[in-house]
Amino acid sequence: MKYFLLFFPLSLFAFIVDPWLTPIAEFEFRPAYSYRYYPSVDRGFNPSRYHSHDHRIDLNLGVNFWPRWDFQVQSDFSHTRKLNWGGQRVGMQLRYLVLDDVAGDPVSLTVGGKIFYVPTRNMRDVSSPYHSQGNLELGLAIGKEIDQTYHWLFRFWGFLGAGIANRGYPWLRPILAIEAKFHLCHQIKLFSEGYFGFGDRSRVNIDDFNGYAKIAHRSIDVGLNYTYHFRIWGALGLQYAYRVYAHAFPRHASTFTAEYRFPFSLF
Repeated sequence: MKYFLLFFPLSLFAFIVDPWLTPIAEFEFRPAYSYRYYPSVDRGFNPSRYHSHDHRIDLNLGVNFWPRWDFQVQSDFSHTRKLNWGGQRVGMQLRYLVLDDVAGDPVSLTVGGKIFYVPTRNMRDVSSPYHSQGNLELGLAIGKEIDQTYHWLFRFWGFLGAGIANRGYPWLRPILAIEAKFHLCHQIKLFSEGYFGFGDRSRVNIDDFNGYAKIAHRSIDVGLNYTYHFRIWGALGLQYAYRVYAHAFPRHASTFTAEYRFPFSLF
């Protein structure tokens, strides 16, 4: 495992943003596979009809390396109608736990930021939902757990991210989620995620695309996640999300995701 970590940065979208951190000094490796299909692009032209079957692999490694501090590195790989398999994004995230409801605070609250790089080739693909090559996002998450003895039964949380790239206009990314856990090992999550860009263009030129930096794109996805927690071998999750609203963005997108979370320690 130590040798694996040495090579992981070479293979560095889903950074973890909920306001609860893993136990201190515990690493968590989170590989995931997603399949997405969308039948059209809202306000897309050249051509006016365009659909895509997209595949993506995410590799995320996180650790609570100091009391109240969480660090993650992530790399994504994708295959779309326009692009063959290749790197889609590489980045890192740092978060600080301001309030901890597990320790007695009224809510849990985290603040942090992420930076990530997107290869230039992905800027030519409408399936790549990024503004430009260099991207920065600052975020805040707040949540509350309803506990029974030492285990939570329900929890509610929200996240708001505000980002800017090395060119173009900023974006906002809100998330709302409610989760429930049954018999300690079954977990259900309902969620909604938005993505809103503040560009000055309202149409998407598919064959002459250069990222969403200057496009006034908007989208809202809703989804359901089921996760099974093994006793010592982490957790396996299955998720489905559907895009209920899109403006100048791929619409009616259906996304299926399988994710495995493997916690481990080096000590």
